[in-house]
Amino acid sequence: MDYILTKPQTVEGYAVHRMVAGLLEGATGLHHDAGDTLVIRTDAPLPNGEGNILGFSLRACVSVKNNGRHRYFPTTDWRSRHAWLERKGIQHGFEIITVHCTARHYVVDKPPKKFTIDDTQFTGVLKIVEPEKFALALQNGIGNTARAFGFGMLIL
Repeated sequence: MDYILTKPQTVEGYAVHRMVAGLLEGATGLHHDAGDTLVIRTDAPLPNGEGNILGFSLRACVSVKNNGRHRYFPTTDWRSRHAWLERKGIQHGFEIITVHCTARHYVVDKPPKKFTIDDTQFTGVLKIVEPEKFALALQNGIGNTARAFGFGMLIL
């Protein structure tokens, strides 16, 4: 069976491989990256196959607040980053089906200030469960930190 999944054109290469591997959960299959869509051929049903399923990309500043200050996770702590995105999904009307992330520290050096923020790049597949909340997430972004630096925009 062929599945066609909408995805951001900027998601390619290894990120596409991770998306497909996460969706197939060990089943065999083939895929073709057609730019803005991904064609997946497999005999196995995709998980959560009902509803609006989309590929996504998100650059976010992942943190928790502690005494009014942002606390960033170590760049190797992918579990905390996935949990952060799961919480944001519930808040914004979507469910994560599969996700991969990479993280680094982003240094902002604008005299007289110099500071570091978290820079996490998520790529994966989500399912829209509450269209009204999801529409607001597309309009307003995900997360509150570093929007001035281009963070928080959900790309489909």
